[in-house]
Amino acid sequence: MTHRILILDNELDMGGKEKSLFQFIERTDRNRFHFAVCCLKKGGYFKESLSALGVPFYDNLLHHRFDPLAPLSLERVLRIEHPDLIYTFSHPNTVILSYLARLRGLVRRVVVSYHAMGTTGRTRQVVPYIRPLLRRFDALLAVAEIQKDYLVEVEGLPREKLRVIHNGVDTVRYRPATGDERAGIRKELGFDDRDVVLITVASLKPLKRIDALLDAAAALKRGGARVRVVVVGDGPDRDALRALAARLEIEEECWFAGLRDDVDRLLRAADVFVLSSRTEAFPNVVLEAMATGLPVVTTDVGSVREMVEDHRSARIVPVGDDEALAAAIGELVDDAGARRRLGLRGREIVEERFRFDMMCAAREALFEELIGRSPGA
Repeated sequence: MTHRILILDNELDMGGKEKSLFQFIERTDRNRFHFAVCCLKKGGYFKESLSALGVPFYDNLLHHRFDPLAPLSLERVLRIEHPDLIYTFSHPNTVILSYLARLRGLVRRVVVSYHAMGTTGRTRQVVPYIRPLLRRFDALLAVAEIQKDYLVEVEGLPREKLRVIHNGVDTVRYRPATGDERAGIRKELGFDDRDVVLITVASLKPLKRIDALLDAAAALKRGGARVRVVVVGDGPDRDALRALAARLEIEEECWFAGLRDDVDRLLRAADVFVLSSRTEAFPNVVLEAMATGLPVVTTDVGSVREMVEDHRSARIVPVGDDEALAAAIGELVDDAGARRRLGLRGREIVEERFRFDMMCAAREALFEELIGRSPGA
């Protein structure tokens, strides 16, 4: 029996959540699941790739924030696709439209996933008027235990509806480089054997604190270290960060690589991965770096303590403590042996707990469980 799943989102631009979603669709057994994707706004980065897989794709259903025709547009999609379950995310638009669809009997089951909900502090982030709707859905997904606790204790969502499914990593694509492979990539990118390459992958916006990484690199250069910085990603801070690198006199050491399809390859050329964010939920790129065998320097955000082991696979520093971040990076720049030890343990952790097939199996099992329930259960 094939279960029909409609994935409902605002848009599918490049990001950790979106990439993971694409890979999930790509790898799930098509004999068991039929997927269709519906974006209320533009299809975004993954539209073409999903269409190439033969996944039905609908977009531009919402023309402005209070578009009264959006429910009718979604109804037309639902009558074409006849889904057993809507899998959506925590945007108020998608939550409200999913609720209306179930209220009208157009779909039996709805799952809402919280991929990017912050977990620091005690400030509520869920829009108040959608909380009653969320409590009526069949399941709410969190990506970490700390996030689940936040959603229960701060947002007041029902614990019995919340499930935790950790994100996963493709450990075939994200793998340590062989010696010859690493040397070849580094030569191609212009890195010297003596360079210690720091890499980050992030949206270039204030919350990611890329400026703190640049400050650390500048301090290391002033101290005589041969460091290079690779910044993968794009966003509103791109020009400001380039200007900062120039002011810090490290523009020659920094490569702003933009959006890339070969992040796994770039990680294999690097020596240390750095996450300098002020807030995260479950930063999947940390797992990708660990799978590649890189040591990680990370701020103590979100669920990173569920992902890494401090001083065994990573160095964890307090959020906003730029001096501690720079010191932790400096320790690993100076100690190749520590880089190797932390990188090996990081790869082991991913293989033990965060493989992509484990995430897929858990999500598929949840969908089958919910679809198989009797009506009203």
